Amino acid sequence: MQYFPLGLIGHDAAAAIVVNGRLVATAAEERFTRHKHGFNLAGRTLLPRRAIQYCLDEARCDWSQVDVVAHYCRFTREGVVARLRRVGAGLPPRLYGILEAEYGAAFCDRLAPTIVREELERIADRPIAPERFDSVPHHLAHAAGAFYSSDVPDALCVTLDGYGEEESALWARGVEGRLEPLGSILLPTSLGALYQIVTTFLGFRTFGDEYKTMGLAAYGDPDRFADVFAEMLSEEADGTWSTAALCRPDLGAWLEDRLGPIERPGTRSARSADVAAALQAATERAVLRLLRCLRERYGATNLCLGGGVALNACLNGRIVQSGMFDRVFVQPAAADDGAALGAALYAHARRDPRGGLEPIGHAFWGPMYSDTQIEDALRQASDVAWGRVPSIEARTAKLLADGGIVGWYQGRMEAGPRALGARSILATPTSAVVRDRINALVKGREPFRPFAPSVTAEDAHRYFHIPDDTAAPFMVVTYPVRERFRSRLEGVVHVDGSARVQVVRQAQAPRYHRLLCEFAALTGLPVLLNTSFNRAGEPIVCTPADAVQCFLRSGLDALVMGDYLIRRRNGAPELR
Repeated sequence: MQYFPLGLIGHDAAAAIVVNGRLVATAAEERFTRHKHGFNLAGRTLLPRRAIQYCLDEARCDWSQVDVVAHYCRFTREGVVARLRRVGAGLPPRLYGILEAEYGAAFCDRLAPTIVREELERIADRPIAPERFDSVPHHLAHAAGAFYSSDVPDALCVTLDGYGEEESALWARGVEGRLEPLGSILLPTSLGALYQIVTTFLGFRTFGDEYKTMGLAAYGDPDRFADVFAEMLSEEADGTWSTAALCRPDLGAWLEDRLGPIERPGTRSARSADVAAALQAATERAVLRLLRCLRERYGATNLCLGGGVALNACLNGRIVQSGMFDRVFVQPAAADDGAALGAALYAHARRDPRGGLEPIGHAFWGPMYSDTQIEDALRQASDVAWGRVPSIEARTAKLLADGGIVGWYQGRMEAGPRALGARSILATPTSAVVRDRINALVKGREPFRPFAPSVTAEDAHRYFHIPDDTAAPFMVVTYPVRERFRSRLEGVVHVDGSARVQVVRQAQAPRYHRLLCEFAALTGLPVLLNTSFNRAGEPIVCTPADAVQCFLRSGLDALVMGDYLIRRRNGAPELR
């Protein structure tokens, strides 16, 4: 049974700082602590002390200069009680008592706004006046992060995730700088929780492996278990859905009875692929139905998406391909690591609704390190040989064209879970052999999961079916690969003929754009395989030292940081 515990509230903690309506910095705590999802060694969530300090440093200010502190949850005692009554309905008294105790302890120890403010005061080492502290409801923070990050002046904003205070989804209207909540879906119904539960049933990690299920879905038959998911995700008359089946006390046994046992948990099999396909199809059907209803109800022609479910790139692809909306914007840090940004943007807009907020424009809002810091990290590593290389983009392109796998570390770190050419592992997109080598030796991940392509903006429409007015800079939407290029781009084309595309513009990522152009000059392809610079189970690298250590522990052929080319001192000969 899904109890919707409060213990995980605060996962993927992050910080952001907005100055005069302009985002200056945002980053997730996990990048600094090197613990995935921001948990500490005991598995508890923490406020993002290191990410906060980074943001202050980037803005060149201290706590005394901060006008407002915003937090992306607003728990109240009454709301916790209401959540408990809905989630715990039908529980036997003993289990209800256990859940009631967990909820009460979580609220009193960590989640009450006064407790959060006191914890932040300890981090700041100074008092924070109550009038300067905003507790922004969780899904409203997601909606604000999507709407105010975009350049869409009038939009329907929809958020979907596991759960916030009491909701699992919210829709709002953003117009002329104002965001008005219109409706929500309350727990225990939760599309995000359903996806998480089925992911766990398939043998993947309980938390954070939903993207594996999405990748597996393309190998399966969605019809085989369609009737089971029609029970678990039933349609409501108002266009929403119900996941009441999650509340049955024998959920695990019921799933195994209806779906059958997963013979090899955590791997691809015919049964696991069919289960994943049915889940993905049910998710897409439910969300598209809701969006159609909301579009008709409110007359919105543009859509902004936030919340963890908005990172489902296949779902986003279906939304774009439906033609339902003129423009679709997906926040690049759509999950909880982007909620701090949403809270900050909402707090600014609430106090200065006419002051305006600048669209974020790109995702490069994390820390950047100087050449001196890069050299210091390299001198600390005895196992590497390195040197500064002129025309580093051309040299790197040659390595990639010759089949090399390169760690690419440039400029400010990306916000969100996708590597977009600042903290990336790159390779040729033309070779299934290279793709499989990355999976096995570099990333240590499941072979059924696809890699994503980066392509220059000038050539994107030649290789991919992308609508003419779609920017696609964040790698959060899948698009069909044009038939004539699918065999040549076999390293980045999924089994269903799609790819999670990043379109690279010279104005947003000049060095990465130059690299793509240099690779095109050698191969005729302005496309690269791009995956995040990390090993399985680790956060994306942040510092130069993180990059060096990941390079040494993985099967990368070379590391490029700034203008520096790095190799193992006694490694393989240089690719030519």
